[in-house]
Amino acid sequence: MKKKQARKTVCLLLSAIMMLTGGCAGNSTKKENFQDKSEETQMGRYVEAERDLSEVLKNVSGMKRFSDGSIRIVDKTSGIQVSKDNSDTWEKESNGWLDDKLEAAYLMDVQIREDGTIGVIYEDYEKDSAKEDSEEDSAFNLSPDCALIAPDGRVTPIQLSVSEEEMYANRIWLSDQGRIFITTLGDVIYEVSEDGSSKPFLTLEGRPGQIQFGGNLMLIDGYDLKTPLLYDLEKEEYVEEEGLEEFVSSQYGEDRNFNGGSWYDLLYFFGEDGTLYLAGEKGLHRHVIGEKETEQLIDGSLSRLGSPQYGIKGMTLLGDGAFLAVFNNGKLVKFTFDPNVSAYPSEKLKVYSLTESYSLRTAISIYQVMNPDVFVEYEIRMEEDDGITREDALKKLNTEILAGKGPDLLLLDGLPMDSYVEKGLLLKLDDLLETLSKEEELYDNLFLAFSGKEGKEKGIYAVPGNVCFPLMLGREKYVSQMTDLTAVADMAEQLRGDNPGEDLLGICSAKGIMKVFSMASEPAWVGQQGEIDREAVSEFLTQMKRIYQAQMNGISSKSIDRYESSTDWYGEIYGEDWVYETSIYGINTLDYVGGYTRFMAGITTYPYGYFDITSAAKAEGFEDTLLLPLAGQREGIFIPDSILGINAGTDRKELAEDFVKVFLGEEVQCALGGFAVNKGAFEKLLLPEEEYLGENNLYGSMAMIDEDGIEVDLDVYYPEDEELADLRRWMESADTPLLADLTLEKTVFDEGEAYLEGEQELEETLDAIWSKLAIYMSE
Repeated sequence: MKKKQARKTVCLLLSAIMMLTGGCAGNSTKKENFQDKSEETQMGRYVEAERDLSEVLKNVSGMKRFSDGSIRIVDKTSGIQVSKDNSDTWEKESNGWLDDKLEAAYLMDVQIREDGTIGVIYEDYEKDSAKEDSEEDSAFNLSPDCALIAPDGRVTPIQLSVSEEEMYANRIWLSDQGRIFITTLGDVIYEVSEDGSSKPFLTLEGRPGQIQFGGNLMLIDGYDLKTPLLYDLEKEEYVEEEGLEEFVSSQYGEDRNFNGGSWYDLLYFFGEDGTLYLAGEKGLHRHVIGEKETEQLIDGSLSRLGSPQYGIKGMTLLGDGAFLAVFNNGKLVKFTFDPNVSAYPSEKLKVYSLTESYSLRTAISIYQVMNPDVFVEYEIRMEEDDGITREDALKKLNTEILAGKGPDLLLLDGLPMDSYVEKGLLLKLDDLLETLSKEEELYDNLFLAFSGKEGKEKGIYAVPGNVCFPLMLGREKYVSQMTDLTAVADMAEQLRGDNPGEDLLGICSAKGIMKVFSMASEPAWVGQQGEIDREAVSEFLTQMKRIYQAQMNGISSKSIDRYESSTDWYGEIYGEDWVYETSIYGINTLDYVGGYTRFMAGITTYPYGYFDITSAAKAEGFEDTLLLPLAGQREGIFIPDSILGINAGTDRKELAEDFVKVFLGEEVQCALGGFAVNKGAFEKLLLPEEEYLGENNLYGSMAMIDEDGIEVDLDVYYPEDEELADLRRWMESADTPLLADLTLEKTVFDEGEAYLEGEQELEETLDAIWSKLAIYMSE
């Protein structure tokens, strides 16, 4: 049973009790409405009080406030929690049938109605186990049952016939007026009668992901729907609502995500008077049906609503004018309007990044919670679809910094950090880190690696938020011999000889191969004075040509087609420069144990990812698998992420330093979820959730279906002590950060591609690289 739960449930358990003044009342408020101290203070803002119920709320299905004032939260792991005092206290509400099913079945969805009727979609573990013993066993072959459970315990099975494309029922929706609907993985909404029969009700031009009810109105939102739909259940017709459509389109766009129902980018709920409320990262808004305007009640940038760590699952209006929200992390937040709190924070801090950063947004949200009187303005210079190039963005930023109008803090990912240090544009952080080290235990080696050739004397001007590592995975007889780049090329040629026609690396392009192996070599290409090391680049290209030729020699067209189909997807997501995006080069353990590749080189970025990589050696037939740091031209390499620096010209130095302390503190570090540079957070993130540990440390499973319909799965195990020790050793010994230089990489890879493809000689290639980089490297 543990195995089944671990396969199908992922829980994030966090703990804290905090208070946040989080928003403002009145019309839609934008960031430029920030009030300086000199202006007349406006009063009145929603304040937030958090309650942590993550011990019982593991997998929330929904929350509903009944007409008697009681509130019920239905959880697919713990059942029903009820509060009869406006959310002050909570207790479990027993339901015999549901409580039994919690132990005997995987619950896909559970909802409750005012009269106590429960709608449920579930798959019994016994039924699932029977499939394991038959040819039907598949992580993708679900056939759940649907049922209505009356208050007296009477069970009415729901009869539902779905098409192959719809696959199975996954959500059930209960209206206040007694109507019942079911949705699948297709575009049809089915209505269910009280006797359990069902029939198609509506066919959409997308897949429904959220349905809410307000009187006779049914609100539908979902994948591929440009805006939410309103349907009048009484008149059986759609309702035009331009004001709502315009607001959702402008504020949340067309790519709203429903995350399989685990949480929503944008949650809708109706108030008692039929008013529609919208809650998401932009805050809380109120919309009266039929009106043009949508009013902002809470500003998401000042609230947990705007935090990536808080995925909203349900929200309701309380009887006293307050609001209660439940989030996917098991936390409840009560929003209460306080007329005696200033409408806007009294201080301001400006944070900048070239592109949007999940890590930075998470840190800002947590800092905002801790410091409600500081407004953190987050500027993303290259917003989606704004047309600005990286070069234009950097020019504008440099002009602002030199003019004394730059941001207080900068996320340095993608920025010319070394140039900023040389020009004195970043604040030295040594004293700050020394002070912080007395409060938090940090991996000092990862910070000292940023101090330059003269060590700590030169100074540390930037700090990473988390790190990842380039690794290689394969059969021990090959990987154990890969001690440097030349040895990797030797073994690639041996692999080709031993595996004619097979895909060796899973990468079928010259640039892709150069990129993945550059992660353990690029720091060797630039000398101490910033000059290009011609010999190092020459050696790199020489060995890359050997590896590329070994990979492509006799490889099947099917393997090439498989690779190119994935690159098409990367191109859609990351644009034409996708090949330089480090994050796409994660080690794909399923490809390895599925026999699609014979060797893997790539990165591991977070604890569970490391768990699945170390599990390869526990798969049947792969016991001789070896995992090591990627061999290259340098050792001790780590890849920093979310690198933060302070503008030396800031007039908010104290606030900026305080933000860095919070950024490196245990709470933020745990929230970022990668390999934390804070030792306490690193160890916490490695801890297993004991309830999901099965026999022999089984911790979960992974599966995929390839283009031919063949399924590959892998049981994921919590690592052995020795495997955890390896990871800790990498963290403690890493001393060389890979600060990928896009201009350098593009030049080397563009010219290197011609060399690898046999279109030009090595010396000609090196001369071209030198010619193109001469001015750039001297700047």
